[in-house]
Amino acid sequence: MDGDFEWPWQYDFPPFFTIQPIAKTKEQQLLSWRNLICDYHKSKRIWEINTASPVFSNKKISRQLSPAAIRIVLQNLVEEGQGVMNGERCFVLWNSVAQWSSMIYNWAVDKGLTNTVLTLFELHGGDDTDGEPFYSMDIWLLQHCLRFLEKEGKAELMLGDNEDFSDAGVKFF
Repeated sequence: MDGDFEWPWQYDFPPFFTIQPIAKTKEQQLLSWRNLICDYHKSKRIWEINTASPVFSNKKISRQLSPAAIRIVLQNLVEEGQGVMNGERCFVLWNSVAQWSSMIYNWAVDKGLTNTVLTLFELHGGDDTDGEPFYSMDIWLLQHCLRFLEKEGKAELMLGDNEDFSDAGVKFF
């Protein structure tokens, strides 16, 4: 297990790894799973979660979530706005899309980069974004947040033909 991450008490409680049948208990359990997933991924700066994530298995107590239970947890993560799907990929949102978008936009304004075209890769991993909360954000998730800004009229996303967004850019207003 990860020595520098403080696991919540529920993580060592065997029933935590079985979806509970009583609605109120299940609701609280799913909230605990969402909090655990967001806290873990934020602490590790991991943007994507999958079934092999260490959060779903506790070797110390020999427990793991079943594949069906993992699907329930991930579906709930998305339903509650703390995850977003791209096909089979699930991205963890320890901040909402609106919050991430605001951080990105405020950074661009503070840096005087309005009316300037930037590549998504500059935002994703450029020297100017090093140390910013969105630094190293998965490129698909980054463009998802930029689409939010585009809908607000604060940016224009310019997508090219490459699926990896290597030819994509954004202009902030």
